[in-house]
Amino acid sequence: MNKMERFHAAVAGNPVDRIPITVWLHFVTDFVDGAESARLHARFFRQYDWDLAKVISDYRLPLPDGMETFESPQDMARIRPASMAERTYQEQFRLLRVLRADLGEDWPIIDTTFEPLQQITRKVGSAKTKMIFDNPALAKPMLEALTETVIAYVRELKRIGVDGVLYSVFGGIQKPHPKGIDDATFKEFMRPYDQAILAEMEGMVRILHVCQTHLDFDRFDDYPCEALSWWDRHPSCPSLAEMRKRTDKCLVGGMDHEAIIDRSVPDLRAEINDAIDQVDGHRFILGPGCTIRSQVPQHILNCIRTTVNERGMKSAA
Repeated sequence: MNKMERFHAAVAGNPVDRIPITVWLHFVTDFVDGAESARLHARFFRQYDWDLAKVISDYRLPLPDGMETFESPQDMARIRPASMAERTYQEQFRLLRVLRADLGEDWPIIDTTFEPLQQITRKVGSAKTKMIFDNPALAKPMLEALTETVIAYVRELKRIGVDGVLYSVFGGIQKPHPKGIDDATFKEFMRPYDQAILAEMEGMVRILHVCQTHLDFDRFDDYPCEALSWWDRHPSCPSLAEMRKRTDKCLVGGMDHEAIIDRSVPDLRAEINDAIDQVDGHRFILGPGCTIRSQVPQHILNCIRTTVNERGMKSAA
């Protein structure tokens, strides 16, 4: 199987020759152009032969001229749908085009984007989340504008030929996590915008990344997606085995992205084999629970690849 065949077989629940792997980390690349970012990504993918070229998005939402944060709720009214001609989007599109030309058609490329609320709080600061929730009359038009921006972005991804998107949401977080929200807040400020964006992504493989901890997956039962990604190794989150009982979607995970930096090779190898065993290797992509820190040592990344290769050879035998 080539990488594209392996990826789509895993997503569909068809037999694979070995478990596909994806690992991603930040290259802190928003100060370089898209072509240089593509070079860094491609070198990483080739070095470890990852099956999914999962691309990080370090180019962030542009704010109106002179705006650094929300000084008052009225500042939300200044947020309008962003033009795809902005540098932040053009460089990411350039990254994806250069990467496609470099890797070819048989290597699946997965882009990353964020729900509308994350789009804005990643620029104005997460401390402004309460201001947003406290002012729905101003917040909702802003979130609609941000949704239009993400939808325009998704349409361009389709034109480029991106194979899938990891769509990150905070909507599953419950208390006692400091970013936890109740059902009413989720339904008002997140759900309708997520649904519109995921509907626009139809035709690509939609990987719903339910980020953080203390998660309520009931909120996403009817979300249109082909795969689920979350921190399955955190004690407050469902395990792979538990999630397999509630869904037949492809599951992405198995590795603790926080602990992996300091893991011994035998411990990491045991974790990977346990993950594969939990789902019997079916409809599964091995990956981290979230972004791995960029100082991850080479022997750890080599262990991921060799463990899966050895497991595949044993299965074939």
